[in-house]
Amino acid sequence: MRNLITLAAVSGGMALSSGASAMSVGDVYTLTARSSDGFNVLYSFDSARSSSASNVGPGSSSAAIAGFIGWDVTALNGNTYVGTMKTFCVEIAEGFPDDPIDYTVSDLTDVPEETPPGNMSANQSYMIQDLYNRYYVDVAAQDTAENWGDYLAEQAAFQLVIWEISHENFATSTLDAMKGELDISLGAMQITQDTAGAGIVALATSMISSLGTGGWWYSATDPWVFGGTNPDNQDLLIVVPSPAIAGLAGLGLAGMRRRRR
Repeated sequence: MRNLITLAAVSGGMALSSGASAMSVGDVYTLTARSSDGFNVLYSFDSARSSSASNVGPGSSSAAIAGFIGWDVTALNGNTYVGTMKTFCVEIAEGFPDDPIDYTVSDLTDVPEETPPGNMSANQSYMIQDLYNRYYVDVAAQDTAENWGDYLAEQAAFQLVIWEISHENFATSTLDAMKGELDISLGAMQITQDTAGAGIVALATSMISSLGTGGWWYSATDPWVFGGTNPDNQDLLIVVPSPAIAGLAGLGLAGMRRRRR
């Protein structure tokens, strides 16, 4: 199986290209839940609220776990496959009643399936790609000098930003203007409380502030982040099963393709 991301030296630096992708839209991965680490949060989602609506507080909120979900991959397109996968949730209100679960790889604009919030727009998918290009390598693996709590906090913050992007009720349609509507604690999608106090929200806010800085980093035709859909279970955001991603650690933004604003 080829890696989703290949590395090539260009202009004296490193470039990331997903042209050698082995994960294709329509592929079906059979996943068995293995681990779920993260922080408990309370959230409130109401698609009728504007993106600037005030925080409603935890009184009428629902509970969720913000962080990675680890899976064992047992089959690919019906054939035996041995691997692991880490995913993030893109459909906060739906759980995982089944195990194992067949997930169909989809375009980012085909998730979430559940309405509301419904499928993401192209610009929402570009914001998701920009977030992954800037932070996924850091949150995908624990740094040697990083304690477990800080590692979980990074994952949780990353998850909060995904929910904010995928569930917010945007009033504008350009990337820069939509970024201005993102706020973890306001709007249609609100985190009303987290078990780490303000720490996770502060991290998530910092991630949001960096989106689009220096240009929006995404590909309209050749992304390396995909959706994972199942009609009865929570939709996911997925990348190629590990260890293919492992070689990217530390590269950060060094070679991500950039779309200028």
